[in-house]
Amino acid sequence: MSVGKIYESENNILPLIESGNIAYVISTSTKGRNPDRDSVKIRRKAVERSVPCLTSVDTADAVADCLASKYSENTIELVDINNMRHSKRILSFTKMQTCGNDYIYFNCLDPRDKITDPESISIRLSDRNYGIGGDGVVLIEPSKKADALIRIFNMDGTDAGVGGNVLRCVCKYLYDEAIVRKTEMLIETDGLIRRLEVFTTDGLVSSVKADMGKVEFDAAKIPVDLDVQRVINHPVKIADEDHNITCLSVGNSHCVVFTDDVHELDLDDIGPKFEFDPLFPERVNVEFVHVLDNKTLSVRVWERGNGETTCGTGACAAAVAAIENGHCAKDDDITVKLHGGDLIIRYDGSNVYMTGCATKCFNGQVEI
Repeated sequence: MSVGKIYESENNILPLIESGNIAYVISTSTKGRNPDRDSVKIRRKAVERSVPCLTSVDTADAVADCLASKYSENTIELVDINNMRHSKRILSFTKMQTCGNDYIYFNCLDPRDKITDPESISIRLSDRNYGIGGDGVVLIEPSKKADALIRIFNMDGTDAGVGGNVLRCVCKYLYDEAIVRKTEMLIETDGLIRRLEVFTTDGLVSSVKADMGKVEFDAAKIPVDLDVQRVINHPVKIADEDHNITCLSVGNSHCVVFTDDVHELDLDDIGPKFEFDPLFPERVNVEFVHVLDNKTLSVRVWERGNGETTCGTGACAAAVAAIENGHCAKDDDITVKLHGGDLIIRYDGSNVYMTGCATKCFNGQVEI
């Protein structure tokens, strides 16, 4: 659509800006600030109506690149231009995984190794084609209340809250590196203290049992936007499809759906529909569960911010939901089969416990 110049026709750009139908303006005139010029009138009108106005094509290209990137206002590093780094940093890391749930771990116990931009670092390094590759980044930091404090960031830079697989890997790292040489550890994460028991073989950690704490069923605290106190086998519509959901929190929010065959699901399609549904104001992790028998579950997890993973808290949520729906019993060891391996979950009606292995993949350094 084209319109006339301001002095030529009433059908010009100014009424369009007034109408609210213009999303942004690119005005590239560089011939001064004479208030009689069309370009000056257009820019003034855009400012009056809070319409973004760019004054060069290069700037417009830069904005388009930012919008198309994985970064957002919450995951961009804010830089003090008076104290910018003069060279790239060399960061040492350890890659660890359990059940295929892999993260990039940074030892920040020494204040000199503090990382101030974990959100943007996670986006950059988690990329499996252009970075190290992983489900996110974990910072191991000092704690005044526990043996260590951890912060977990998803591959999209968002805060992951509590991660059961991460807790086990951190225990292995601390023990095997002789930083915390104890068979019972306390780890602080997301404002909570988790107690973990370490099992060793030949002086190295082979498996870890994690007390994941109390399970929260209060819909308002999970949160789930439903006018009920507990969401157990509750019928809902997600993307115009009927589902029965069970919702709970194990330090982060989960929605569990029971199905006859998890392997036939197109998780890349259905996962985001759950994650971003308005029913979950803070987004949600989703577990699709097939009950194999009263002590065995087959589970696929769509993790908010990461896509399909083998999430440890997702395994806990699946087992607790199976108990609440009468498929399994309390105080039994329940084997949760994920595509990367098995976890053993036990729920006593209050706390949920998770036992599984942890594996160090490799150490490395990255220039960033």
